[in-house]
Amino acid sequence: MRAQRTPRPLIALVSARGTLTGIDARLRRAGVNVVRLRSVEAQPVSPRVWLGPSLRRAPPDTVVVTSRAGVTAGVVPWSRAIPSSLVDTEFWAAGPGTVDALRTAGVRRVRRPAGLGSVAVVSALGARSRRRILYLRSDRAGVELARKLRRRGHRVTERVVYRLRAGRSWTAREKERLARADLLVITSPSGLVQARRQLGRAAFRRLARTARLVVLGSRSRRAAADLGFRRTSVAAPTTAQRFTQRLLQELRHASP
Repeated sequence: MRAQRTPRPLIALVSARGTLTGIDARLRRAGVNVVRLRSVEAQPVSPRVWLGPSLRRAPPDTVVVTSRAGVTAGVVPWSRAIPSSLVDTEFWAAGPGTVDALRTAGVRRVRRPAGLGSVAVVSALGARSRRRILYLRSDRAGVELARKLRRRGHRVTERVVYRLRAGRSWTAREKERLARADLLVITSPSGLVQARRQLGRAAFRRLARTARLVVLGSRSRRAAADLGFRRTSVAAPTTAQRFTQRLLQELRHASP
C-alpha cells in the first residue's frame, strides 16, 4: 500500500505589492505552500499636486518615508525635480523594505531607527535637534506621526504622495485557501479591512475565531483585536531569512 503523504502546511499572506519580498521562495524550500492575496493598490498622486515651489525654496533637512510606495510615488519624482535632494538630505525609513527601496532609488544618507514603524521613527528623531522634516505618506496614514514630531519641536511638512485603493476581487479558490490556511499573515490594518470586505462579515468572523494571525506592528495588532482575532502575534520584518524563520516557528506553534 502506498503511504499517504503528509500535506504541506499553508501560509496565506495578505499584503500590498512588494511587501515581504523574498520570503515566498524560502518558505517553499522549507516545505510550505504560500498563497498571496493583494490587500490594496497604491495609486500615485501627480507630483504637480504636491511638489510645489515651497519644497524648492526651503528643502527639508530630513525626509521620513514609511513604505516602498512612498519611495516610488514621492522620493523618485522629487529627486527628478531636485537632483541634489538625494545627496544633501537625510532620509529616515520605518523598516528594512523601505531602506532597500531608498537605496535602490539612489539615496545615499539612509537612516533607520532601532525599532520598527512610525513610533520608532518619532523616538529616534525626537532626541535630535530641531529639523525641517518632510513626511511623504499615503492618504490613509493619518497625521499622528507628524503631530508627535511637531510636539518634539520639529517643523513638519506633510505630503500625500499616494492613495490606497482596494485591490481586485479575490477568487473563490483564493478565499477557500485563506480560510483553511495554517497561518495567516496580514501586514497592515488596511489588509484586515480588505479581508473582511472580500470574505463577508460571517466568513470573516469565523476566520477571526480560528486563525493564527501574524501582523507587523502594534497598530495592526490593535486592529486585529478590535475585529475579533484571538490568536495574534507581532513579528518584526527584519530580513527575509529571519522573517521566514519566525513564520516557521509560528507554524510549529500552530501544529496540534
